[in-house]
Amino acid sequence: MTNWSNARLSRLFGAGRCSGPPFPLRSVSRSAGFALVAVIWTVGLITLLGMAVIVGARYRTKVASSYASVLAAGTAAESAINLAIATALTRTGEQNVKFPLRCRMPGGERVIVTVEEETGKVDLNTATAAVLARFFTALSRDQSIGARIAARVAEFRDRKSDQSKGRIAPPASDAPAPRFTTIMQLDQVDGIPPQIFREALRFVTVRSGRPEPDADAASPALRRLLNLEEKQPAPTRGLPIGGNVTIRADVSAPDGARFIREALVSLASDDGRPFVVREWRRGDIESRPATSTASRDGARVLEGGCIRTGEAIAS
Repeated sequence: MTNWSNARLSRLFGAGRCSGPPFPLRSVSRSAGFALVAVIWTVGLITLLGMAVIVGARYRTKVASSYASVLAAGTAAESAINLAIATALTRTGEQNVKFPLRCRMPGGERVIVTVEEETGKVDLNTATAAVLARFFTALSRDQSIGARIAARVAEFRDRKSDQSKGRIAPPASDAPAPRFTTIMQLDQVDGIPPQIFREALRFVTVRSGRPEPDADAASPALRRLLNLEEKQPAPTRGLPIGGNVTIRADVSAPDGARFIREALVSLASDDGRPFVVREWRRGDIESRPATSTASRDGARVLEGGCIRTGEAIAS
C-alpha cells in the first residue's frame, strides 16, 4: 500500500514538473524588456526637454540683457546730442567748449561727441559732376565704377526735374522740384554697393548748397579723399553760431555695448527758432573701436562727467 502510494505521488509530482508554468516564460521576459526600453526613452526625452528649457531660458536672458544694454546706450547717445545742443545755446563768453567732446554719462557710458559742418561735405544735390566722380572713385578705388555711380547720382537728382518738364500743365510753383531730401536716399540710386553706401554717408549732405566742399570745414578724411588743400585746421572746433551741422554721439557702455546716434541740426533756423532737429539717424559702427581716451596726437585725455551740478563740461 505504501509503495503504491509513493509511486503514485512520484508520478504525480513528476507530471507536475513537466507540465511547466501556466504562462510562457519567454512572453513575460519580452514584455519586461519593452517596458525597460520605454522607461529609458521616456527618461532621456524628459532630460532633453529639460536641457532645452534651460538653454532657451539662458539665451532669452542673454538677449534681453543685450537689448537692454543697447537701448541704454542709445538713450545715452540721444542725451549726449541734446547736451551738445544745450551747450551751444547756453554758452557764454567765458565758456570754451571744444569738440570732439569726451566725457562720461551718469550711467557710466563713455561718450565721444563730434560736430561736423554740412558745408564741409559733398552735397548730393549741388556738387559738380567732377566732384562726384572724384569722390566715388576714391571710395570705390576704381575710376570706371566711380564715374558710373556719379552719373547715376546726377541722373537721380535730375529725374524729377525732367519729369516736370514733360508735363502738359506747368508746375504750380516755380520752386525747383525736390531731389535728394535726405542722404539715406543715396541707397535708392542704382549700382551703389552697400559698402560704398555706408562709407559715403559720413561725407555727404543735402543741405550745403555748395558745388564743392569747404576745405576749412571738411574732415581730414574727406580732404584726403578729394585731395583738398590743407589749411592747417584747428585740432578741435567749436559749434558754429548758425548753419547746418551733424552732431554725432559715439557711446560705449560699461558692458561693451556700443551705439552711435547722429542728428542733423539747423542752428538759428530761418523761422526764428534757436535750433531745429531735421533728422535723427543711427550711425554705422566702424570696425575700428572708438578711442575715447586718446587724442589725435596720442596724448591722454582725462574724462570727466558730462553733466555736473549746474553746468555741462567738456574734456
